[in-house]
Amino acid sequence: MTRCLARSAMLRCCAALSLAVLVSPLVAKAESNDDAFFQDVAGRWQGSGKIIEGKLKGKRFRCTLDGVPATAPEEGFRLEGSCRSGLLSHKVTAAFLRDGDGYHGHFLDGEDGEGLDVTGGIVKNRTAIIDVKREKVTGAVVTNLMSDDDLNITVMIRGHTKFVPVIGLSLKRQTDGTTVGSIK
Repeated sequence: MTRCLARSAMLRCCAALSLAVLVSPLVAKAESNDDAFFQDVAGRWQGSGKIIEGKLKGKRFRCTLDGVPATAPEEGFRLEGSCRSGLLSHKVTAAFLRDGDGYHGHFLDGEDGEGLDVTGGIVKNRTAIIDVKREKVTGAVVTNLMSDDDLNITVMIRGHTKFVPVIGLSLKRQTDGTTVGSIK
């Protein structure tokens, strides 16, 4: 029973983090050129994170995620990959799609299953604040694009009067090391 609860908590944490990676680029350009931003954050991202608060406080994990802009006629972003903690690994999938002036979407199978629903968000400069929901719990995913190759993500849940950080993740863009050039 304890292993099942720990696995479920880890999966939800990984879900929220993966959601952050996907949604941050999506919302970030909702008011301007979405497509250009989606292209800027597309690619493979890897990094480690830590659970900051809750039953699994201090638990570390690692994620590898591939982000791809949605194809026409949809506007948005899709994500696939996995997150691992110790011997446990969980597949991650998500879709974040433009809906008028905002976004909707889901992580894993959404709120109706084991995942989360995206309910909105705002972006200012290189920071996206994405609203997420699961049953009666609401929260936000704050994503800072620190440079072209660095993303910092914090997942927070709403307490009575404030947001409480529960997960932190730092990701680096993975590029292939092949250099192409001319030979003299």
